Amino acid sequence: MFDKKRILELAKKLIAIDSSNPPGNEKAVADVLAEEFRRLGLEVRFLEAAHERPNLLAIWRGGVGKKLIFHGHMDTLPAGEGWKHNPFGGETDNGKIYGRGATDMKGPLASLVCAIEQLKKEGWEPKGELMILACCNEEMGDREEIGMRFVADKITGDFILMAEATDFNIVTAEKGPLWLEFTAHGKQAHGSMPWLGVNAIEKLGRFLMELKTLQFDVNHPLLGKSTLSINTIAGGVKTNAVPGIARATVDIRLVPGEDKEKVKAKINDMIKRMKVNDKELDIDFRETLFYEPVETPADQPFLSMLKQAAENASGKKIKLMGEHGATGAWIFVKHGIPAVVCGPGKPEIAHSKDEYIEVDELVKATNFYAEFAKKFLG
Repeated sequence: MFDKKRILELAKKLIAIDSSNPPGNEKAVADVLAEEFRRLGLEVRFLEAAHERPNLLAIWRGGVGKKLIFHGHMDTLPAGEGWKHNPFGGETDNGKIYGRGATDMKGPLASLVCAIEQLKKEGWEPKGELMILACCNEEMGDREEIGMRFVADKITGDFILMAEATDFNIVTAEKGPLWLEFTAHGKQAHGSMPWLGVNAIEKLGRFLMELKTLQFDVNHPLLGKSTLSINTIAGGVKTNAVPGIARATVDIRLVPGEDKEKVKAKINDMIKRMKVNDKELDIDFRETLFYEPVETPADQPFLSMLKQAAENASGKKIKLMGEHGATGAWIFVKHGIPAVVCGPGKPEIAHSKDEYIEVDELVKATNFYAEFAKKFLG
């Protein structure tokens, strides 16, 4: 069992660094991690696409063999207000350490460092390469392509474990967000003479109600059906003017196996059918974001190793799960590296005020990462 004091010391040090995104400021976190990994004898590289916002890659080279990557991110959501504990204080209370990033994911980063330290103390050597990749800009989805998207084609590996909070359960499948923006075109007119115009808001509203009936084809065993949520709407310029244009944005989450182009074709067919009964209907849409839904097959040998290590460390039965959000695993899968998500902490605590993680969970995580490394690279 690894020393709690050591994990707490490092977790507190990382939590004390405000790397809220925006703006990020991940360099100070990367510097602390780099110092720790160099002290342990690992090769350290900085992969930087944006000034003062590096990604860190620490490499423990052994003999010829497989390559295992542990992944974490260094940025956090902004702290927000209403905290009882200092969000950057790393305060401990009743077996918990509090602070922004305690769960997501500076606590797990501390466990990853301590896992390497534990393996070094045991005198273990990997048969292959063990790498720790700490990325910037995860909380913004890395749309700027300076974090995971920047490094994904610069690394190679046989498997990547993303150490996000899952309460040690293993996320093998995740939905892919498809964001669409719909625009209804009408004809502006004076509000007192609406018959002279075409009300874009009314046209858009009728279409959106029809859109809610969209049927998806795939029923995924872990994630169920794909979902659709109408989340913003805007239109009109004044109360006394018939709106000539209106827009709405829709968040669709596709399960693995669902075909994006088929979904968009169904929406186009829906618009065409509505136009048959309403010649004035004029609606188009565009894609504003898409992350591919991904899945790692449950029969992969490394999953049984991972499940056994997680059960040994956590002392509970571990289940395979699906993720309704997007973790970034798709980025690595797209570049040919199988990826799953598994780590300490309850996911519902991440991003909350008075975010915390139980110190015992960090100790368990240290043992978990160390045991899995030995199984995978032993």
